[in-house]
Amino acid sequence: MLLLALAVLVPVLSINPVPRVHADPPFSLNAAPPFAPEGTIVSLDLYATSVVSNIQYRFRFSVTDPSGKTTQSLTQNATAPPGQSWFKLLVLYPSPALQGTNTLVGQYNAKVDELFPTAAPGVAGTSFILSVTNSSSYQRTETIIIRASGYNVSESVTIAIRTQTSSTLVFSALVAATSTGTVATSWKIPKNATIDNYVVALTGTSTFKNPADRQTVLVGQAIMIISSITSVKTIYQRTETMGFFFQPSYPDKSIPTTGLGLITLTSPGGGSVTLTATYDSPSQTFEAFYQTSLDNQTGTWTASLGGHAFSDAYGNNGPGTIVSTSPQLTTIPLTVTVTTNSTIAVGQQLKFNATVTYPDGTVFQGAVKADLVYSGTPAINDTVPVVFDSSLKVWFGTYTIRPSDTGGLWSLVVKASDSPTLPNTGSASRVVTVQNNTGNASFPLYYFGTIAALLAALLVALFFVFKRRKVTHARLKIDLDAVRSEAGRIESTDFFKSVKDQVKKEKDDK
Repeated sequence: MLLLALAVLVPVLSINPVPRVHADPPFSLNAAPPFAPEGTIVSLDLYATSVVSNIQYRFRFSVTDPSGKTTQSLTQNATAPPGQSWFKLLVLYPSPALQGTNTLVGQYNAKVDELFPTAAPGVAGTSFILSVTNSSSYQRTETIIIRASGYNVSESVTIAIRTQTSSTLVFSALVAATSTGTVATSWKIPKNATIDNYVVALTGTSTFKNPADRQTVLVGQAIMIISSITSVKTIYQRTETMGFFFQPSYPDKSIPTTGLGLITLTSPGGGSVTLTATYDSPSQTFEAFYQTSLDNQTGTWTASLGGHAFSDAYGNNGPGTIVSTSPQLTTIPLTVTVTTNSTIAVGQQLKFNATVTYPDGTVFQGAVKADLVYSGTPAINDTVPVVFDSSLKVWFGTYTIRPSDTGGLWSLVVKASDSPTLPNTGSASRVVTVQNNTGNASFPLYYFGTIAALLAALLVALFFVFKRRKVTHARLKIDLDAVRSEAGRIESTDFFKSVKDQVKKEKDDK
């Protein structure tokens, strides 16, 4: 029995010297390119993983064209190098190794059969499409590139494009085939083209294909390209006009001149308003504006153009994704103008009037406060009552200088503020000289000038009187002595002494 078993096994081992190493190794097949015009040579790439190295694998490729005809390749061999468990095998279609046609429009189905070490049909498969157009779908303004092969040299081929729904002819051309049997032309899709499936058909005068060169493509609306939205300024003040603009473009980079864009402007508090952007011919952009108010919330405002928020007159729209910009809004400075007397004495009234306006000229009617400030020692800050004259649109204020008020330089400070949160403010100040002899007030120099002028006039008058009388030298001497005596008497008075002391003090201060 043992000898019989050995006799059976020996012939089997001699027939199958190579052991079965893998029942079903993973294979994958890819076509490159998967979509191409007629006449393109396609690469069929077989990838194998988890294979045994140093063993030769054998395959057969086959392709079935759109007419239903199948062609097979010669046996293709591949071996994984030592220590490597994968390999790649490439076969071109059509080629001497895998003959067939690439001049028919439609889908080509490819597969691979493993021949050795395992006999396994269809271990991998894929498909590719050869077309008479460069794409199966288009947007308006794009160009349909038409290219077909397999025609006779110089053969006249009619190319026509029609809408599928109504069979309306939108393009027609008569093209002669080249020396390689290729015909080519193109059609630029208008921005107002009918949205539909279109049939591209080629008809030769001597070449008849099966299937015929006939391709259906989809034409859809154009998705406008809007890369950004821009604010005219990065910082605005209240009452200024915010401006925003953007420039759409079609897929062919041309710029639309019709349409509307809806911009959403959102305040820092979350409230929003919709602005309509219209076309501006000089700048070739679409613009929208927003007039800010005195009480708009300050901070970051965001202007957004949502996806497909812009549309031209033909229904083309964009952008594909939201675009936005975020300018700042700040308070507005108030212009305060103050008119007042610059010198005031004890017991007299300081009077002033003030006007307050916004930069755009709007008359302000908020709160106005006035203070009379002395910055010396001790510092003093007196509030000045203010009233508003609604007919004149002017604020008036009065203040009576008290004997206790220090003489010298004071500042009249007028401040204005309105009511919004984070109010708009403005201020102005004027220098006021307070005269107070009991304080540090300076004696007015014009008093001394007046006295000096009176003395000079007295001397001149005496001179002319003496000249008309033609007095003698002795009498003149006596009269001059009298003048000197009178001048000495005047000089010795308390008033004149105070003038001298004041002048001397002012010189020392300087």
